[in-house]
Amino acid sequence: MNVKITKNINEANLVTHSSTFHPDDIFSTVLLSKIIKTPIVCRVNNVPHNLNKDVIVYDIGFGSFDHHGLDAKWRSEKIKYCSFGLLWQTYGKEYLKNITPDYEELWQVIDEKLIMQIDGIDNGVFPSINAPYSLLDLDDIIDLFNKAWNENVDNDENFLAALNCAELIFDRLITKELAKITAAKKIESLIDTTKNHILILDEYMPYQEALFKSTNPKVKDIKVVIFPSNRGGYSIKPMTINEHSKELVCHFNPSFNGLHDEELARISQIKTARFVHSSGFLACTDTLEDAILMAENALNNSQEEN
Repeated sequence: MNVKITKNINEANLVTHSSTFHPDDIFSTVLLSKIIKTPIVCRVNNVPHNLNKDVIVYDIGFGSFDHHGLDAKWRSEKIKYCSFGLLWQTYGKEYLKNITPDYEELWQVIDEKLIMQIDGIDNGVFPSINAPYSLLDLDDIIDLFNKAWNENVDNDENFLAALNCAELIFDRLITKELAKITAAKKIESLIDTTKNHILILDEYMPYQEALFKSTNPKVKDIKVVIFPSNRGGYSIKPMTINEHSKELVCHFNPSFNGLHDEELARISQIKTARFVHSSGFLACTDTLEDAILMAENALNNSQEEN
């Protein structure tokens, strides 16, 4: 991270608010550090009127990159742009253009998966979860870096620590989503190789999102995907009914669920069967031939159920 903090506003080329920081000003600073050669941040309570016009001011001051005024811009009926969202609109594509020719698609994905969340949280639209535990969301994670009430530390140092964390998240998200875009192109070229409702990949790559977004009519025939496992052998996974569901379109024989090694091989009569997850969403075999047999078991078992 190449960001420096200054107490002297005349040295700064970036100005944001002081005191407690949030994902908005943290991720805004991360993005700006990618497009400014020597980013120097000053965190202030108020923005002086005679500030150098070349300084970028965000999340404070009611300017182009603030969202606290009555003229704040809305990205939807329920969510306003926060400062990060406004900066992403202005500088996001400029940054991504230097990374990939697919920058338009990558920009949209990052906007949906990260920027919108921060826009929502910073404007009071919080996620809900129906589970018997608390959700430690991105807002909570960044807040961990703010000083505790009884800590005698300069929160500017904590701001830098939070920047390092946020930069890792931001960079990894871009890397992973760009890899998905690359994978989607490969997956698209393989859809027509589907046989008997089984798609076989010669290497693992994220495939499910790509398959659900494909417009190739043959994609509807795919019910099971086989791919080499990172642990050796092959993984066999039935498709889900849609991108956001856990419900499977077909199921292995339920008597296989939770079994492994010799017991599974004996019950299934598939020689190199090594594992079926207790919930039935994944199976593993040592050979491709047996992986196909396991996939056929799921297809045939589901036909018998119907």
